[in-house]
Amino acid sequence: MIRMAAIVAAGLVAVPTAAAAKTLEPEAFGMHVASLGAGASPSLTASAVRLWDAGVRWDQIQPQKGQYNWAPLDRAVATAKASGAKEILYVLGSTPAWAAKTFSSEDLYGPGTASFPKKKKYYLRYAKAVAKRYKGQITAYQIWNEANTRSFYNGGKYNGWIKLAKLTKDASKTIRKVDKRADIVAASSTVIPTRKFQTESFFYRYLRELKKQRAKFDAVSVHLYPVNPKQGPDSRVASIAAVRQVMRRVGLNKPLWDTEVNFGDRRNAAAQVVPKPKKAATYVARTYLDSARYGIARTFWYGWDIDVLGISLSNPDGSATRAGTAFRTVRSWMSAGSWKGCKTKGKVTTCKVGKTRIVYSSKTKTVKRPSGITQVCRLTGKCSTATARIKVTKAPVRLA
Repeated sequence: MIRMAAIVAAGLVAVPTAAAAKTLEPEAFGMHVASLGAGASPSLTASAVRLWDAGVRWDQIQPQKGQYNWAPLDRAVATAKASGAKEILYVLGSTPAWAAKTFSSEDLYGPGTASFPKKKKYYLRYAKAVAKRYKGQITAYQIWNEANTRSFYNGGKYNGWIKLAKLTKDASKTIRKVDKRADIVAASSTVIPTRKFQTESFFYRYLRELKKQRAKFDAVSVHLYPVNPKQGPDSRVASIAAVRQVMRRVGLNKPLWDTEVNFGDRRNAAAQVVPKPKKAATYVARTYLDSARYGIARTFWYGWDIDVLGISLSNPDGSATRAGTAFRTVRSWMSAGSWKGCKTKGKVTTCKVGKTRIVYSSKTKTVKRPSGITQVCRLTGKCSTATARIKVTKAPVRLA
């Protein structure tokens, strides 16, 4: 567990972005939906989806050299569009066995899937084929998933980031020859916000090499899972600060995307961390509020129907859990007017959206009802008449 004292000592304190009034894009509220690859529509309108763990990886679409099984990706794209997605982010990993150079039992999706391709042209040919088939439908391409972890990327101990930066540069050129409007998103990385992250991490070295190579891409990507599954949104804020510091150090002024986030973990049956429903709803709401506050352009929750981590957004029948309802609710709150930013005073944080306010506190407090406020709305979607004094807790409420 990374203690907050160590983070503060390292100077990693997140700074809110400038609070110029703007309407948040619907695409800022991204989602993973595993069932898209099977052609099943979620009971959710998601303006942005990331196609990962949906049965559409490279090794699943092209299991044999020269042979493509487009059906899962066709279904995923068509179903995402039918479900309201305006932005579809496709991840170009992981490597089929026939294209792999190294094979390891650590490779999460089977030996070879984490390998850097034995010939770079195999990857580029696949990227071109996807771009040609889904031009104007897939709107963004991510170069690799969690490239700093051996289970997803094995590019070599001493130069893996160099090879990946060059691949990013070449893939960008290849895709844009086909689809000039497509966004290119750098390979994602998890974040451990210690001093070493600033100078020795894969993330730092990869970004430094992208800068050196003058690679043309549109967004930096991270996965802001807490270091410890028992941690909550405050640890994510510390990680945002660490990432921003690396970007400043390298000299990259690019939009920042959080392409996977969740809290808790269900994978170890003996030590599961599953936040209770009220806390789960609070964590989901805080995630998107913090993203807007600290300038994360896209945030993709992992996921609507993926239950390996601590917070599930949907029930087995497809209906929303309390956390899933919180996602819909906070999205509607944040999209209801111009986003004017957040300020914290005396442990109470107030985010202004149009003429409304979203308020929460790190410690339970009562605050005086602001002038013009008549309702208090909660993450359940229910509203009540505002009294002269309003109780504020860690769970955000909307004052309207």
